[in-house]
Amino acid sequence: MLKTHSEITERIKIVRRLDFTKIDRINTTYDEHGQIIKAILAKKTTEAQKLLKAHIEQSKIEVRKITLGMLQDARKLTSG
Repeated sequence: MLKTHSEITERIKIVRRLDFTKIDRINTTYDEHGQIIKAILAKKTTEAQKLLKAHIEQSKIEVRKITLGMLQDARKLTSG
């Protein structure tokens, strides 16, 4: 389990860095993690899996938005 956690942590490092640049994303992430932990502790495996998948997908969407915004800002600077 520790090996799996380490591998996943390494793979999502950049996502975490970008996702944690916005205060609303930090708060949302903590809320989502709390919901996932509650489901796990309540042994609601299916619910925990659904929450985890939704969290990952939303994080990917948000990171794409952040990345596109950064690219647009960079273009403005170089074309200005």
